[in-house]
Amino acid sequence: MLGRASNVPEKHAGNESREYAGYVRLVVLVDNNPYKEGLETAWGLAVYLETGQTKLLFDTGPDPGVLERNAEKLGIDLSKIDFIVISHPHGDHTGGLKLLSSIKPGLRVYIPPDRSLKNYVQSLGLEPIQVNSTVEVAKGVFVVEPLYGPPVEEALAVKTSKGLAILVGCSHPGVVNLVNQAVRDLGMKPYLVLGGFHMFGAPLQDIKEVASRLVEIGAEKIYPIHCSGDTIRNYLANSYKDKYGDGGAGLEIDIQG
Repeated sequence: MLGRASNVPEKHAGNESREYAGYVRLVVLVDNNPYKEGLETAWGLAVYLETGQTKLLFDTGPDPGVLERNAEKLGIDLSKIDFIVISHPHGDHTGGLKLLSSIKPGLRVYIPPDRSLKNYVQSLGLEPIQVNSTVEVAKGVFVVEPLYGPPVEEALAVKTSKGLAILVGCSHPGVVNLVNQAVRDLGMKPYLVLGGFHMFGAPLQDIKEVASRLVEIGAEKIYPIHCSGDTIRNYLANSYKDKYGDGGAGLEIDIQG
């Protein structure tokens, strides 16, 4: 379903929104998987996203210090962030909010419907904006309608000329379900899927099915990080070499147009 976030002046989402975000830069600031030397790892996820029109954080990791130090080492100025998107109300994704509240009080934080998360964001002096259905929050950038896991969780999708770049937090509702929701609402195939797939310890048959379905949907680049687990990483690396992307703290991806 397409619609608006509560009390948001941004444009409503919809298939009629055909504008691409343009140039897209993704940087994994916090992850439990090591990737780039000299960075700290921590169980959680934080991804910096930049387009020609906006700069944002998708999740904030578990710890303000790790987020701050890694961002500094990667040359990311967190004071330039326009808003934050929180995928779901777990501490390994919300822990860095305290840092952002000290850097930019009143910053907008797009959240799924969760009273405790809303209260927590407000207590930090930030502005929670509840997302009920898929909404465009910047040119070509969408927060996707939340699905229930539990807990309730939302993804982020960016329209590019290659397809959707989709970020997921932990995929409690299922990574395929989150991707399908974005595809249905935005009318584009996925180009890239990055984030936690919630498959740590999952049976190999389940992993094979998820990998196969992501490819069938159209994903060309798949980056399972955070809670995805090594089994799906190894399986994709061996069975879908052209689509698998290794990743972790410090991974940088540029998408032209």
